[in-house]
Amino acid sequence: MLQLQRRQSRHILNSIPTVVYDLAVTSKGFPTQWISDSVKKILGYEVEDTLAPDWWINCLHPDDKAAALKKTSILMAQGHLVQEYRFRSKEGTYLWIRDEATLLRDAYGRPKEIIGFWSNITERRRAEQQAVQAGRLDIVEDELTRLNNRIALRVVIGAIIVGSVLLLLKEEARLIWGVPIIGLTFFALGCSLALILFWRVVNSDNRSRHILNLIPTVIYDLAVTPKGFPTQWISDSVTKILGYEVDAALAPGWWINCLHPDDKEAAVAKTSILMTQGHMVQEYRFRAKDGNYLWIRDEASLLRDDDGRPKQIIGFWSSIAERKEAEEQAAQALKQEFERGEFIRSSDRNIATGTVLAILIIGPFLWGITNIGLAIFVLSCCLGLMLIWRLAKSGKYY
Repeated sequence: MLQLQRRQSRHILNSIPTVVYDLAVTSKGFPTQWISDSVKKILGYEVEDTLAPDWWINCLHPDDKAAALKKTSILMAQGHLVQEYRFRSKEGTYLWIRDEATLLRDAYGRPKEIIGFWSNITERRRAEQQAVQAGRLDIVEDELTRLNNRIALRVVIGAIIVGSVLLLLKEEARLIWGVPIIGLTFFALGCSLALILFWRVVNSDNRSRHILNLIPTVIYDLAVTPKGFPTQWISDSVTKILGYEVDAALAPGWWINCLHPDDKEAAVAKTSILMTQGHMVQEYRFRAKDGNYLWIRDEASLLRDDDGRPKQIIGFWSSIAERKEAEEQAAQALKQEFERGEFIRSSDRNIATGTVLAILIIGPFLWGITNIGLAIFVLSCCLGLMLIWRLAKSGKYY
């Protein structure tokens, strides 16, 4: 029975979607004593390769090596260390790894060994990078849109002020009834808008963005019975990740009751895939103790007895909330790219419209004041004010 339990424990450690390792603490360094078989699945190396001296150091990315080695002192001083770095896989590509290590001491308090695990966070890092790049593009294009709109505003306001002054200075215009009032009105409006524009420049605010965080694992063991899949055992990490005590997680119906309503039907239906194919990976939202829903990656394997009958299910939950959030931000940024393009095209049109209106406002004074010219002047000023109001309403100018 004890031997069976040991085999089962070893199977769990070798199946978990994380590399588990055990290092000795010696005066010459930290030689690897044992590493789980999952190192081949995740990094492509055979276990024998990883036991070679300096294997870990040699596989670190050149830009991350110094920092990763330096942080060993934190582990020895504080007893716990979490860091992220790039690590070369067997095929030569670099993967982002989250390394969480704990220092164990003997009965006399002396450092004895280091137990740790590596998680592949390449997808999360890639999504975060896409979100950051999209964010930078957003800033650049947003500034371009604002610059174009500022130009359009200045052209129209300048034209209104200059046109109003020319209207007041034209001797033939002063002889026409009501023209001085029109000129003074648009001149006052233009000057007021210019002052408002200047005030906005002085008081314009700065803008900023940010993101970050972490990925652990819950191990569970389910029995396969005619009535369902009752939980036989679950790791203590369920408290750290989801906030539930182990006893609460062992209650009948706990898993189903905590599934997000929109994901419940699909998650339950996929059980049939596990029973027929022996392996299943799915992602869904799961309610934590505090009531918030977290994105979970659930990887389960079906174990059979000697007669080939389903016996139990061993599975792992990994929190992928940060990855999902980063992916969502990246997707949202890409979705907004078309809208940003529309803003830029719109701002280009605003410059063109503003230029045409400026010509129509000042134009009548170049070929003499007539009733038609005066009508064009008034109409163009009104259209210019409408353009200014629309840009001010959009907020995309400062």
